Amino acid sequence: MFEAWKIGVRVSVLDYASIGLRAISGAFMRTEADAAKLEGRIKSIHGQLLKGGLMVGAGVGILAAFRGPLEEAKKFQTETARFASLGFGTQVNNQAIQYAKGMQTIGTSTTENMALVSDAMAVFKNLDHAKFAAPIMAKMKFGNEALFGKEQGGANERKFMDMLKVIEFRGGLASETEFDTQANFVQKVIAGSRNRVDATALLQALKTGGVALSRRHNDAFYLGSEPLIQEFGGARYGTAAMSIYQNLVQARGTITAQQELYRLGLLDKSKVQFNNLGMLKKAMPGAFVGSDILENEGELALLQKVLLPAFRAKGITSDEAIIREFGMILGNRTGSGLMARIYQQRDQIAIQAAANAHAQDIDQTVNAGNKTLAGKEIDFHAKFNNLLLQTGNVILPMAVRALEILNPMLQRLANWMQAHPVMFGLFIKGLIGLAGALIGIGSLNILIGGFRGLGLALKGIGSLVQLASGLSGVAVGLKAVGAAAAVFMAAYAGWKAGGWISDQMNAATQRATGNKNDTWGGTLFDKFHPFNPATGKREFSMHSAIWSTADDIKKNRDLEAQYMRTGGASPYIASRSQQMVQVNSTITLDGRAIAKSTTMHQAKAASAPQTGMSGLDSSQGPLPIGATGSW
Repeated sequence: MFEAWKIGVRVSVLDYASIGLRAISGAFMRTEADAAKLEGRIKSIHGQLLKGGLMVGAGVGILAAFRGPLEEAKKFQTETARFASLGFGTQVNNQAIQYAKGMQTIGTSTTENMALVSDAMAVFKNLDHAKFAAPIMAKMKFGNEALFGKEQGGANERKFMDMLKVIEFRGGLASETEFDTQANFVQKVIAGSRNRVDATALLQALKTGGVALSRRHNDAFYLGSEPLIQEFGGARYGTAAMSIYQNLVQARGTITAQQELYRLGLLDKSKVQFNNLGMLKKAMPGAFVGSDILENEGELALLQKVLLPAFRAKGITSDEAIIREFGMILGNRTGSGLMARIYQQRDQIAIQAAANAHAQDIDQTVNAGNKTLAGKEIDFHAKFNNLLLQTGNVILPMAVRALEILNPMLQRLANWMQAHPVMFGLFIKGLIGLAGALIGIGSLNILIGGFRGLGLALKGIGSLVQLASGLSGVAVGLKAVGAAAAVFMAAYAGWKAGGWISDQMNAATQRATGNKNDTWGGTLFDKFHPFNPATGKREFSMHSAIWSTADDIKKNRDLEAQYMRTGGASPYIASRSQQMVQVNSTITLDGRAIAKSTTMHQAKAASAPQTGMSGLDSSQGPLPIGATGSW
């Protein structure tokens, strides 16, 4: 009998456990179905958002495609404005623009051609000179970029400006032919030195060398000076050349130096003054017999044709004696140092100067560069930029008009913000609230995902045997719950930060209204709900919210307070100063309170004697799984 009772108890326990697990499983199954429906809705919304995003992206992409043309048109417009700033008048400006647009050059765009015309005009101040200079400069620009690269190829504006100044300094504006000749010499120097000597170095030499270099023949200045400029630099070479010129041609050396020149037979006696003792007193400018050779052919020709023969005539032939003689006749170390270096390297300098004469000129450089891939790419980019320019010329007026409309709107918006600081502050607060809502919704989504993972783990558990395999899914769900908890903590921290920001906003509102009990939420309510004396209530008004000020809010509050003092009804329910009213009601049945009667009935039933052998009343228990009726 006892065994049968024990078996019955076990069966009852299993039945009750099965009922609980079945209830849990059913709840999770229903939750999973609801989640699936929600997921379907979310997917539908996501698809709609994706379509909208694609449409927006396509529109933005189309507008972005016009950015390149607009930039190129803006560059050309800037170049034309820079040309106009030179002040030659509208007619000259239009002629220059038309000439730049009509230039058919390799590897340069219309915008670049306009920049070259502007550079030439800035130097020459004559449109005709600029017209024959710009195409030559364009060809040099392309050829040097193709062979030496954009940075090393003389492509920047300053180097072209320097070249124009060099040619102008040396009289290259006399004719288009002379300009072309000197430009080709510059190109030979660049090619022969592999771009180590460029127009900038030549200009530095001319600035410090002055008249000592300005009268030299083109081949002597460009080709003969290149090795020395490469070694000494443009400024130092020019300084040394001027020192030699002043000591010899201008006769500004010391008396000792002039007496040595006279001893060597290098001074014209008709241009020399003597003292009473018959000694040299002073040499006049031009007395040096090698002046023309130095001024026209340069230092190397002076050394070979004048100085060395004079030295040999006096028995000065050794290297040491010749270098000491340079120190005597030239005085300072700058000029004598240059002549000593020329003497030591005279053969090599002559070879380099001759080699420079065979270097490529402008047309040869352009032909060579046009055969390279780099040259083809440069020409392609130039043609592509011209295409962008033509497109941009159509877009530019529309862009200008759009900015003309937008700029006043932005100014009006700024003025409105300045005139309505409270309203603008409310707008900022709304953005902060939106940020908090997004954080909360995101945290809720993660939490829901965690519980969905837990539900998936328990789904399908129909017996105790499957419980062990379901625990792994429970672990996954708990992990998601843990992540949700972490997000909750982050959200809590954000909530605390939001509270601090709200306190700061309340303080700002109190300073603005002068009321220490005000909050920005109350002020916001007052802005949207002005007091209506006719009805004695506060009513919503969007117009009032937009145009009301702090003074309007204060007037509404004073009007409401006056209304209340005169015995009017409360203008709105549950104001901030009122408390909730609690109402206690007793429900009776046959004159007795229902709760009291029910409690007494339950107590009497519980104290009744047992109806069976066991203390467990099986008729009050839940039914086993699958059973119908009673036990």
